[in-house]
Amino acid sequence: MLQGLRTIAANSPGGMFSPLPVPDLPSLSVPFSQLLDNILNDTTMHSEKNPSPTSGRWPLNVVIVSAFDCTTLTPARDKVNREVYWLVQKKLTQFVHSCLGYTYVMSTPNMYTSEMKLVDRTEIEANGYTRSSAWRRDSCKNNMAAGLVEAHRLISDHGHLNGIILLFSDGLINKGDFFDGVQGFISKVPVHTFTLGGDAYNQDLLTIAINSPGGTFHTLPVPEKPSLSVPFSRLVDTILSGAGKWPLDVVIVYAFDSTTSTPDYKTVDNIFWLVQEKLIRLVDSCLGYTYVMSTPNTCTSDMKIVDSADTELKGYRKSPSWRRSACTKNMASGLSEAHKLISYRGHWNSTILLFSDGVINKGDYFDGAEDFVSKVPVHTFTLGGDANNHVLHAMAKNSPGGMFHPLQVPDKPNLPAPLSQLLDNILNGTTRST
Repeated sequence: MLQGLRTIAANSPGGMFSPLPVPDLPSLSVPFSQLLDNILNDTTMHSEKNPSPTSGRWPLNVVIVSAFDCTTLTPARDKVNREVYWLVQKKLTQFVHSCLGYTYVMSTPNMYTSEMKLVDRTEIEANGYTRSSAWRRDSCKNNMAAGLVEAHRLISDHGHLNGIILLFSDGLINKGDFFDGVQGFISKVPVHTFTLGGDAYNQDLLTIAINSPGGTFHTLPVPEKPSLSVPFSRLVDTILSGAGKWPLDVVIVYAFDSTTSTPDYKTVDNIFWLVQEKLIRLVDSCLGYTYVMSTPNTCTSDMKIVDSADTELKGYRKSPSWRRSACTKNMASGLSEAHKLISYRGHWNSTILLFSDGVINKGDYFDGAEDFVSKVPVHTFTLGGDANNHVLHAMAKNSPGGMFHPLQVPDKPNLPAPLSQLLDNILNGTTRST
């Protein structure tokens, strides 16, 4: 069965067969938990070009919004243009193929200016800024939401899903087309808002951040010299490093006969709750599962948004999407059903965790595993036996960014450090296929 597991991993882009058996209690294992973290954080933009081996990070699209009147060269404008812009530019050089843009408004004559271009490490403040062909200056339109509408256009024009907006206010309540519509604007990317000193606009800054996925209103005023401020520099590092942590859809596959409640079944249940706990920090993420009962040859599956109120102690609550149906042909050890669950949500940020009991299982549910090519990362594990390892390896290899993890899954996955740390590594994107 080992060869079968390796084949599954080998037949996926980036997959890997992990020869170490899954521990009996994965939720008590720190290494396994860290592995899950690595897996769950290594699932952004798998259809894109792999990140640079030196940066290890995906490209970012960052737009700096000067949400105040820039008709004259004020200290606020100078701080954002000279200090903040070049600080962010420097930090983005580690994110290969990233873009940096900006937008600002001049109330006289009611015009806004914007631009976005690839970050060039040779471009520095001392040499001055060079405009690109994308530079534009237009009349303001209605309800530009303090520049957020234009910032979204800049990000979407570059086609990257991995975007972030840094919005700076002078602390004053500004009026006009450029600023109207803030309260009702719902951002598709994280918006981090700052004040340059005044606090009259703080409520709107808080609303802007709340209405974005992962945004924050940073209440401490921006220092006079941001580029020389260690705390501010670290804050920017944190924002950029945390960018792209979009909602994550995870499906746990019980790739063994679950007709009876075996120790392996209980182990994967423990893993389910461990992953649930780790996914809570990724807002709007979903967690699903699928398993098979050879008698009477039925497949059960469900997927729903992760809710911090759901705990192992209270028990699992089925969602309206829960279903149990007769197995169809060539379900590839549950990978086919897992893909269905992910596709229903339409998210590109997904991963599959597949657990085998190490035995070569037969039947419709298990057929086709070695040849199944996954569209999302598949991380495979064994709960003890090694007869199916070659198939697990093939599954992972035939997936983008997947891996077969030889680590023995502990009986209590949430206690031993190795397993928890392994899950952390998976969720944080630090695992790489070999």
